Amino acid sequence: MAKTIKIFLIDGEPNGLKTVELSNWVGQAIVIPRNKLKETNARPECRKPAVYFLIGKNSEEALLPSVYIGEAEDSWIRLSTHDNSKDFWQTAVVFTSKDNNLTKAHVKYLESRCLTVASQVKRSDLKNGADSSLPSLPEADTVEMEEFLDNLKLLLAVLGYPILQKVISKEQK
Repeated sequence: MAKTIKIFLIDGEPNGLKTVELSNWVGQAIVIPRNKLKETNARPECRKPAVYFLIGKNSEEALLPSVYIGEAEDSWIRLSTHDNSKDFWQTAVVFTSKDNNLTKAHVKYLESRCLTVASQVKRSDLKNGADSSLPSLPEADTVEMEEFLDNLKLLLAVLGYPILQKVISKEQK
């Protein structure tokens, strides 16, 4: 089934701040270059519960991107902390809800699932120290968050970060 992806260049720059939306989905991605982080302070979508990805490289020779996956009740505050404590990242990709229905439990669930998938597919140098435990959610919320995860994986890949996509070998094709 075809899906429509809308990318909004917030500051008119292709390498600047962006919001990314998928048709018929309540989620939203915000792409934040590190040098534009301070500009996101006033953006309401950056002050909500979110799961986020810090993406960069440890060195120019690194084959895989370095990635840190986290969750926050206020993503701007959390990213500001990382700006002072983590050196490797150049871009943050934040996933939140347009309808304000993501809770702390939801983003903890998404963080845990993203860490599990990233560990399984091995398409990044994961910078997280400890595993995140999967919180218990009602069955309906779990189904909803798995759908959110599928859309999140799709948008990350479209944005050029296929860090949660399985590598398909020639034999599997």
